Amino acid sequence: MTDRSRTIGSALALSLLATVVAVGFSQIVPQGERWLTDRQLAHMPPGPVDPSIMLVTAKENTSPALCGEGRWNFAVMEATLLALHEAGAAVIVPSMDVSAPIASECGGLPGLVRLAEVTKRVGSVVYPDSVPPPLADAATALGTLALVPDDDGVFRRVKSSFPSAGPSPHPPIGLAIASFVSKTATAIKPGAIGNQLRFVGGWNNPPFPNHVFADVWNTIQSGDRDQLANMFRGKVVIIFSLGSKNSTLSTPWEFAVPVEFLHALVVNAVLTNGWVSTPPLLGAFLVTGSVGMLLAFIILGETPLPRLGVMGLASVLLAGLALFCGLRLGWVWPIFSTGLAWGMTIGGAIFWRSFMSQSIIQRRIAQGRQQLWQLENELIEKQHHVRELETQLHAAQDHANQSATVIEGLQVLQGGVYRQLEISQAGMEETLRQIDGLKEELENLRQQVPASQKAFHLTPVPGDSQALLQECASFQILTRDPSILRAFQDLKKAAVTQNPILLLGETGTGKEVFAKAAHALSPRHQGPFVSVNMAAIRSELFEGELFGHVKGAFTGAVGRKGHIETANGGTLFLDEVGELPSDLQAKLLRFLEDGSFHRVGESQLTQVDVRIIAATNRDLQKDVEGGRYREDLYYRLRSIVLILPPLRQRGQEDRLLLAQSFLQHFSGQQHRMDLEFTQGALDAIMAYQWPGNIRELRQTVAQAVALATGSLITEADLHLSGPVTLLATGEGQGKEELGRLEDSMVLECLRRHGFDMQATAKALGWDRSTVTQRLKGLGFQALVAYQGNIEAAAQSLAGDVALRRVVEGRLREYSKNLLPSSKHYSSVEEAVADCRRRFRNLPERHFPAVEQLVHQRFSTPGG
Repeated sequence: MTDRSRTIGSALALSLLATVVAVGFSQIVPQGERWLTDRQLAHMPPGPVDPSIMLVTAKENTSPALCGEGRWNFAVMEATLLALHEAGAAVIVPSMDVSAPIASECGGLPGLVRLAEVTKRVGSVVYPDSVPPPLADAATALGTLALVPDDDGVFRRVKSSFPSAGPSPHPPIGLAIASFVSKTATAIKPGAIGNQLRFVGGWNNPPFPNHVFADVWNTIQSGDRDQLANMFRGKVVIIFSLGSKNSTLSTPWEFAVPVEFLHALVVNAVLTNGWVSTPPLLGAFLVTGSVGMLLAFIILGETPLPRLGVMGLASVLLAGLALFCGLRLGWVWPIFSTGLAWGMTIGGAIFWRSFMSQSIIQRRIAQGRQQLWQLENELIEKQHHVRELETQLHAAQDHANQSATVIEGLQVLQGGVYRQLEISQAGMEETLRQIDGLKEELENLRQQVPASQKAFHLTPVPGDSQALLQECASFQILTRDPSILRAFQDLKKAAVTQNPILLLGETGTGKEVFAKAAHALSPRHQGPFVSVNMAAIRSELFEGELFGHVKGAFTGAVGRKGHIETANGGTLFLDEVGELPSDLQAKLLRFLEDGSFHRVGESQLTQVDVRIIAATNRDLQKDVEGGRYREDLYYRLRSIVLILPPLRQRGQEDRLLLAQSFLQHFSGQQHRMDLEFTQGALDAIMAYQWPGNIRELRQTVAQAVALATGSLITEADLHLSGPVTLLATGEGQGKEELGRLEDSMVLECLRRHGFDMQATAKALGWDRSTVTQRLKGLGFQALVAYQGNIEAAAQSLAGDVALRRVVEGRLREYSKNLLPSSKHYSSVEEAVADCRRRFRNLPERHFPAVEQLVHQRFSTPGG
């Protein structure tokens, strides 16, 4: 068991024992607890006083209402009840002593009968249960005047409730009055029975208005009804005499207090909820024990005495503050048992700490003696070891003196070896410089001399394959790649059918060239070939462009054929069919089902005979699964599917064929037939990955032909690792295609420099932040393409497995900072706007990927 566990156990035992003893002692000897409770009540602020309670007292031998020995005159009481009822009193409580025999001077039996009739007529009279049966039957309620004090003879709380097991079947009259005033017996809460009464004042200085009966009687005799109404309207009037026979009790501060006044205090406590709250015994036990345990733990925990004093003072101040706040809120605490328990806990903890300290000191003395004995033994052993080392040192000095001559000879020999080594290193460095110079010279020559004919040597193919290659070339399909040849053979078979053909492949892989070849090989080759870019048609112009419109169909309409009708008898090529919005997909599907359509503004159906060839760079199967593309349209188009591989997956011979073909084409346009590639340029073309495929290669060669200054196109003229000049080419690819070409060149430069931002920026002539923004945009596009898979996106950007971890780390950082966790966005639009502010240097072509990632984050639960 650890010291901390032992301390906690001792503190728990001490506090539990002290609390049990203290609580038990306070229950056996309650005088101390009562005395301290009375002191708390004395300092408690006065509670609320109900303004409806009023006292009327009659002094013996001086009041006209009394007829000797404190008995009431029935005639006077009868007149008083009528007058107070007419004045609007809420409740009238005459505390009358009507003991038999009834004296004639008090009214006799006839007076008692008349008083009972008046009582019944008034209807709001509460009598003590000691009155004769006529008055008891006429009363609204009855209650007993008897109150049970504590065993020390002091009245502090109501100890009986109705129905009672005592001699009286009625509740205390104070509770009966409160029940009648509140019109329901449930107004007397369970807390009224047995709870400490909150004294709002004493008998010597009563908190309620107190009128002398003689004065009230004089007012009644004078007939001043207004004054009576002002005095008694809405009041609870308690009328009693101060005779020698009246019952009295003691309170914590007064002796001989009339019980009627105590009942008035009970009425006030019920009506204002003026009770003193005390904690339950179990709650007080737990709080006292917990604080005692904390005190014992602090003392037993070897806390320094100054800190212990400060903590003790703070504890006293906190306890006083808690007691003060409790008194302000009407709470009293069992101070006697709590203080006794804490005192016993502190005393026991101090004694136990003193006892344990002595044991600890003795144990530490024994441990110190043991350690001293061990240190003495170690010292003796070390002294012996030092003497042995001194002997060895003397022997070594003698040996060193003998070896001095040998060392001098070795130092001379070492100097000669060092000189020979320096000469050899200098020669090696010179050789390395010559090698580097030769490499640089060789690279310059490769960039300056034309590529040899051997560089364009193509692998021989069998005769049957040679015919297939020539047939491909006749349709502008330049290739020696087996996958392209297989795709062309499948195209020839599909061309003679009427089934739709779906061409799949990345942007720039030659899908339109294959579509034209399919048309030329089909029975419809004499018909028209109409190419439609579905992504370029605006939604509101879709039907007019595709189906045509008649004259007057809309304002300014002169009537024209649509693309479908133009392609009648031929082939309709639907390029970028995967970019078609969902509402336009349904319109296209309707035409594909039966080959008929309505021109805009015409109700008559038009029937055409058209062969459909569609192309897209999207994965339509995933779009269908994601609900972005109609399943029925997808299966209508995919009758025959041909997949064109990207240029990077085709052989190097295809790149050379295409590059040479483009060079001949564009040099002919520029009338510069002398242009040739250098060997360095051909090496770069074969090494580059060409993310933009054939279209990027065509654009690169076109740019090189336009910008070449001599007759040779070098690697630098290709600008594969530099910024792209936005040049309007003859093919009209435009700014968007040049932007994609620029991205591919930046990515290739990053790969060459191992994704080193500073080195890449220096090679491109940019600053580091621009390169970072371009990589960030490429990363966002890759995350969209691979559906948020960071590992796959990193591999596609890195190209080399060795660079994947570097790129993966950067992508994780970009993905995490896309929507910072420190910001909270109420909508997607707000998040996109914030991204545009933070990524303001990002090219506009990259923002669609940013917006799609933001939408995915908002649509993913918890994202």
